[in-house]
Amino acid sequence: MLLMATNRKFSKGKYSDVEQVRYEFDYLYDHLNQPPGTDGFQKKGKRGFEATLLTEMKRLRDETGINTPKVGIYLHGFNNDWQESIDELVDFHKSLTAVIGYEPILVGFSWPSSGKTLKYLTDREQVRDSVPAFTRFLGDIHKFLLENERDCFCTTYCVAHSMGNYLLRKSMEYLSDHLGTPTGRVMFNETVLLAPDLSSKDIELDGKGRYIGDFSRRVHVYYSRHDRALKASSTKRFGANRLGRHGAEDYQNVAPHIVFVNAMKYANSEAMKKADIKDRRGDSVSVHSSHRYHPKILADVSYVLSSVDRDLIDTRVAERKLPADSPKEENHYKLV
Repeated sequence: MLLMATNRKFSKGKYSDVEQVRYEFDYLYDHLNQPPGTDGFQKKGKRGFEATLLTEMKRLRDETGINTPKVGIYLHGFNNDWQESIDELVDFHKSLTAVIGYEPILVGFSWPSSGKTLKYLTDREQVRDSVPAFTRFLGDIHKFLLENERDCFCTTYCVAHSMGNYLLRKSMEYLSDHLGTPTGRVMFNETVLLAPDLSSKDIELDGKGRYIGDFSRRVHVYYSRHDRALKASSTKRFGANRLGRHGAEDYQNVAPHIVFVNAMKYANSEAMKKADIKDRRGDSVSVHSSHRYHPKILADVSYVLSSVDRDLIDTRVAERKLPADSPKEENHYKLV
């Protein structure tokens, strides 16, 4: 099942590339499943959204035998207009269904990216301005799940791609300011950062992204040296190494529940050409987007979302990044 929330402003019969005023956002449900360019959601409203979500969680539990249904939140990246954000959500839902064996519940959050490659810095401003709306959305979802915990216990995860990781990073920082470091149940059981367009230093203990780890039981970072889009992003960000291309700068300065996966064996142009993967619009998938499409990468991600122990996942092997005499546990892997 697909649902969506968006802080895009509805104008002239469609959702635009401008955010709503006062950090408002819409809840959308009843996916139309129309062709690319004409797709959308038939109904709007928080009450109907929550009723639909609860009904699907109960169905998964009662009809398919999934005792702990998972609710996934997906954040798209740079260069996605409204229709493209729907396409990306549909494609990721299809990819996940293929590897986990059933249709998951996936809730997208569409922030007002312009869908234009040359507007990287504009998108950066838009995603920053979307942080309060997304933070409010997270609070609503977390409250809803807690209220319905007895009726239909579920787990949650968050997957962010590219610049969507910046939205996640800033929102976790906002939540930390309001809530402090959480105790007891965390917001996400698993958080997956795909090709994150963040500084490599952000994920470290003293980095700006450390709050992501505070609100998740475990965090997985997938990166590839072959990601040329993030190489260009490094230039725009004044030469700072990007987490989705280089991994962390200092692996001795990372929390033990942050896990790194080198995906370059499959996130490269040759592997993507060999796989011949097309997106919903029939276009070839870029290396930067490969983490959301390549079955070998997604197989690893599916184990993560199922909360399999990091050392028991058979799609990876350990890759040492720390000095041989380091007493710190190694949390670095590469895909096989």
